[in-house]
Amino acid sequence: MKINLHKLPLAAACAATLLLAACGGGSSSSTADPIPPVVPPPATTLSGTAAVGAPISGSVVAIDSKGKVSTAVSTGAGGAFTVDVAGMTAPFFLSITGTSGGKQVTLNSIATAAGQTVNITPLTDLIVSTASGQPGGTALATVCAPVANTVSAACTAALAAAATQQRLDAAVAAVVAMIKPINTGNTNPLTGAFVANGTGMDAVLDQILVAPAEAQGAMATVTLIATNSALGSVTLPAAAGGAPTIPAATPPSDADLAKATAAATVLPEIRACMASLSALYPKTGFVVPSAAAVSPFIDDTFNMGTAVGKADIVSALSSADQAAHAGLTIEALGLSSVSMQPLSADEIATLTSASSTSTTRVADFIGNRLGAGATAITFTSGKPSSAWVQLRIGTDAGMLNWKLVKTGDTSGCAGGWKLAGSGHLDMHMNARIQRSLDAAGTASFAREWAAHVELDTVLQENPAVNKIDVRGPGLTTFGDFQIPGTAGSKLQLILPATGYTHMRVADSNGAASTFYNNAEAIQSCQDLASLPANTPGLGAGTACIDETKVAPGKIYVWTLKTPNGAVSAFPFQINAVPLSKAFAKANQASLFATLTSITPAKLSSIPAAALLDGAVTFHYTQSATYGSKMDNCGLYLFNGATPVLNAEQNAVGQETSCTFTTSGLNTLASNVADPAQSGASLFKFTGPVTSGGLWLTTIVLGNQASSGQPYPN
Repeated sequence: MKINLHKLPLAAACAATLLLAACGGGSSSSTADPIPPVVPPPATTLSGTAAVGAPISGSVVAIDSKGKVSTAVSTGAGGAFTVDVAGMTAPFFLSITGTSGGKQVTLNSIATAAGQTVNITPLTDLIVSTASGQPGGTALATVCAPVANTVSAACTAALAAAATQQRLDAAVAAVVAMIKPINTGNTNPLTGAFVANGTGMDAVLDQILVAPAEAQGAMATVTLIATNSALGSVTLPAAAGGAPTIPAATPPSDADLAKATAAATVLPEIRACMASLSALYPKTGFVVPSAAAVSPFIDDTFNMGTAVGKADIVSALSSADQAAHAGLTIEALGLSSVSMQPLSADEIATLTSASSTSTTRVADFIGNRLGAGATAITFTSGKPSSAWVQLRIGTDAGMLNWKLVKTGDTSGCAGGWKLAGSGHLDMHMNARIQRSLDAAGTASFAREWAAHVELDTVLQENPAVNKIDVRGPGLTTFGDFQIPGTAGSKLQLILPATGYTHMRVADSNGAASTFYNNAEAIQSCQDLASLPANTPGLGAGTACIDETKVAPGKIYVWTLKTPNGAVSAFPFQINAVPLSKAFAKANQASLFATLTSITPAKLSSIPAAALLDGAVTFHYTQSATYGSKMDNCGLYLFNGATPVLNAEQNAVGQETSCTFTTSGLNTLASNVADPAQSGASLFKFTGPVTSGGLWLTTIVLGNQASSGQPYPN
């Protein structure tokens, strides 16, 4: 059989067209149906990075144009997140509630369509605020707080205004212009993908301070931290939704830009330094480091007030009885907004002058300090030589502003940086949210703003100190708060009552507060306003804080006084505000530790007249939603109304159980005196005990979140 080669192409064509009739020849013809293009399914997610420089750990939600709210999702490594918006209608607001190294963060962003990369940073929050014509941050998050999985009309109106293309484009363009001199990668702050690793857009965030507008008509600013150079501003309209005022961006001078470029190496070097120090405290295989191992990280000038120098901090960090424990971390969160050096004599005189009529003395102090060039970084021959840095030690609720100095000694840190301390005494201004459960499990909530300092710490600074004045945003008295437009006032702390170790809150007359009853913390003026008018002790002179004037990052000034006047003063920056009662109630399982069992199960089984070391253990669980970590646990016993024992156990790092031991106690008061130490007590009690309770305190969202309940008898 002879094969006709010239017919093979036709045969192949017939096979390829699946035996179409045209392959047989003749005059008729046909063509194949066109293959429809593959249409990808519609995008149903929004992804990006949440960071303030350091990544944000927290919960992200999206809100759509109809007020529908997505399921909340937690950020992952480096602040990355992906939110499911299936079934929702663009545009979207995104909001995160969380922490960055313990600093409380509430920020917002916006996306015009599903599938977009959308970041959440202080810059995106400024974009949202600018485009919507109203304050962002916590203010917008409050407006958009979901109720029954939907939000208010005011929230969707703000979203509609912010998503208007012309307004959104103008807001993005304004922010892009502000950061252009240092945004070498030309990354879009809203939609440009980045990683929170200290480079690219993340490096931009590390170098700037975004001061938000906190009210209608107020101004938001963006400045270079290294030089306090203004990069740009936005002034909000008098009414929400109006057009903001956006002047042209103001590029920094060549000299300031050169300093900013040099300063860009500071945080990466210091973060690497703190990582090297933290490596001395591994979670597994931990051995208490020697003083010789710790010493290279501490500068000879280290100072925490007159009584605490280098030897003291080295001893603390190399002693298991003090700070040294497995998993201890010291993190550099970011640069301070200003030099946090204790006040000079001239600054104290100006701040405390009786002739001053200023109602914003602390703001004036900060402005004067920045105007005089007292920025976070100092330069020698154009190179950074010292820096004030926001630090977080372990999971503590507070944030420290400590000075680090650049040296030629690289035995501890490759960059030569060493810790030099704050120059002032150890204290804190922690935010607190408290839950009390009764025997039936019904919860009630309370909030506090702590002003904690121990008397012995104060007396080490100066034995004659008998009072501390605290000035700053929102501090006032209840009487002044009730009169619109009345200026704020200072908070006064006075010597403790017998049996207490901390300075206590005074009324405006300088006497011990009749409302707070020897407490070290004050409450929100708004919370006090909800109490009955005849509440015992509550009066016009009761100290409180107007929480509308307070936000994470605000600076306060503490002035130590003797009967002869002020002797020293220092600034302190808060890192959080108390969580709202509504938020706490709605998120109890994510905020508070849940008790699972007690050993012994009954109060009556706790042995009396014996040391209680190892005798009492609380077992509990915690939620990972907001990164909850254990802080302390407490035990209190009563004989009727008479206190028998009150013990607080340090539970840092003990995330599932807490066992009380004498060596681990933070505080102790019992009815058994310690014969070896005058004024001290032993960790035991004599009976009878008729009732008792316990508490578990976590560190979450920058708050100390305590949950108390009765101990079954």
